[in-house]
Amino acid sequence: MMWQCPICDSVLYTPNDSVHRDNTWRCQQSHCFDVAKQGYVNLLPVQFKHSLDPGDDKSMVKAREVFLNNGHYEPLIQAIASDLQGRISQDKTYHLFDAGCGEGYYLRRLNQLLESHDITYYGNDISKNAVLRAAKQAHSMTANHQYIVASSYHLPVSKHSVDVLLQVFAPIPSTEALRILKRGGLWYQIVPNTLHLQEFKSLLYTNIQSHDPHQELDVNLINEFDVNFTLSLSSEEKAHLMAMTPYAHSATEDKRNACINSNSSLTIAFKVYVYQQFLMD
Repeated sequence: MMWQCPICDSVLYTPNDSVHRDNTWRCQQSHCFDVAKQGYVNLLPVQFKHSLDPGDDKSMVKAREVFLNNGHYEPLIQAIASDLQGRISQDKTYHLFDAGCGEGYYLRRLNQLLESHDITYYGNDISKNAVLRAAKQAHSMTANHQYIVASSYHLPVSKHSVDVLLQVFAPIPSTEALRILKRGGLWYQIVPNTLHLQEFKSLLYTNIQSHDPHQELDVNLINEFDVNFTLSLSSEEKAHLMAMTPYAHSATEDKRNACINSNSSLTIAFKVYVYQQFLMD
């Protein structure tokens, strides 16, 4: 996969094709980006930031890390891996990119579930806190992983260089997704379905407005499926889940506590869209 400079869009070179052998990435215009000791690269120049420390803070990243590493969303990643395994071959090499990867859970699990395939895993997030944790946790994985701090609205990724794009809840413009996908490339878009966390919503809102998922327009949809299950969580686990959602900031403390201390199980409902890139510019 080819990287491009986030400042001038020229080719970004990683000496020896491995960041572990050199601590600087350089472009044709001599823009330089150092590799952090954890192995990630910050490709979000200060002029592109809208705040000093954008994205999830350390406490939110930690909550997501604990919740996901405990396997609560395992049915989702199993379903994605199962569909993907039926579409890729064991005799080909693939570049799989997670746009808005957070702390890297989904890439690590795909690495484990698809270990018989030749896949290199890449991820970006606007949160340096998340990318740092993703890089550290992927250190012991057998496959190659590379994580960058970058915005999904301006990915430092060359055109048509990604075989599989993963998008779990995080936003990415369809134009950007299709720009980086190879011809025949797959795009897995995962969004909350109508009943997702309805028990939280009933405690947070007087009038519940259902979230109605919808597919991208003018993109080749080749499959869609639902992943639904229920979770019985402790108050601590519900607090971790709450911290992963927009409710963590939008709800009052009293209402958040009512959700966390509720005895009800939670409905987990996802919609998965699978698109394929056919056209090239």
